[in-house]
Amino acid sequence: MIERVESFALAHAAPAVEAAASPREEIGYLTAEEELLLSLARAGNARALRQLYNTYQGQVRGHLYRLVGPDPDVDDLVQTVFARAFNALGRFQGNSTLGTWLYRITANTTHNLLRQRFRRERVKGALKWFNGAREAHIQSNRAEVRDEAQRLLEKLRPDLRQVFVLYHYEGLTLQEIGQVLSKPVSTVGDRLTRARKRLKELATN
Repeated sequence: MIERVESFALAHAAPAVEAAASPREEIGYLTAEEELLLSLARAGNARALRQLYNTYQGQVRGHLYRLVGPDPDVDDLVQTVFARAFNALGRFQGNSTLGTWLYRITANTTHNLLRQRFRRERVKGALKWFNGAREAHIQSNRAEVRDEAQRLLEKLRPDLRQVFVLYHYEGLTLQEIGQVLSKPVSTVGDRLTRARKRLKELATN
């Protein structure tokens, strides 16, 4: 994996002259060894990039685990963090420790993922709301689940929403819905199927 990260870094690393520009006031965040390592890494030195990776990949991996749990894609996330870090080496001004800087990149990398997961959990609750026992709608008091269910319903076409609500909320059979809407049972069944399919599509967007 580090070879892939190094390849990305070598292709995107900022030129060494950029790193030398804009001298900063020394405030003691980095040791002399770290300064030298960064200088070499900014120039695209593969050994320096590997040393950075080997030194901090445990920290990054542990932080990712605490943020996202036992994710099957954690290796890809580690690679993404280091690719972004290596690409940003020329902009790192040394105004924090390397560990703190990598924490910040890790947090930014996982921000959207965590938001997507949070929404996905709400959507799962909404789908359970739809597909579970009908009396569960009355028993549930989780406002966020109800709100998510309503939000998804509002995106359905009116004819699909109508059948879905009559079946899942009002408890009518397909035959009864057909009588209410003056539609054949086959049409009602087709609309219910399309409504469910559309809800699943909306839930994954």
